[in-house]
Amino acid sequence: MKRDELLDHEADGIREFDNALPRWWLYGFYVTIVLAVVYMFNYHVLATPLVGKRGMIAEYTADVEAARRTGAARTPGGGGAGGLVALTDPANLEAGKKIFEGPDNVCYSCHRPDLGGMIGPDLTDGKWLHGCGIDAVVKSVRTGYPVKGMMPFGTGKMLTDQQLLQVASYVLSKHDSHPPNPKPIEPDRDIDCK
Repeated sequence: MKRDELLDHEADGIREFDNALPRWWLYGFYVTIVLAVVYMFNYHVLATPLVGKRGMIAEYTADVEAARRTGAARTPGGGGAGGLVALTDPANLEAGKKIFEGPDNVCYSCHRPDLGGMIGPDLTDGKWLHGCGIDAVVKSVRTGYPVKGMMPFGTGKMLTDQQLLQVASYVLSKHDSHPPNPKPIEPDRDIDCK
């Protein structure tokens, strides 16, 4: 067994002992290394783990399928193409306007209260970027476009499915409203919505 040894260097008058580590600490360290290797092989290398019911790939696939099922169930109209119908009654359009202009949602800060566009595009003209049907507008509001600066509002924490439909219906109701000084049409907006 190695004895403690006083080393010859010092820092600010403090000298250091070269102490041997306690054996219990060393054994604990070695056991940790072995467990890490076993864990890595069990969950990252082997297709079917030795311990546990499913491997990570099977868990991931099951989670993706579960998210698809619950996502389709939460989507108004079942989420199918053409499954949504725009709301046209005044109460829902007024609710959509309140959501659009409300303090909790910042739609108006990029698209202006009259939907003429500032940072975001003009939502009243006939050229759109991501589609102009109710399904496309609901999807745009739900998922957002973070690359372009629009955050997703359909996470369940921001807007419910009914609120998404109300705000999308309000946006569509303002088509061809011709606000004063609208933002010019960008060249990448190539979907004709007239």
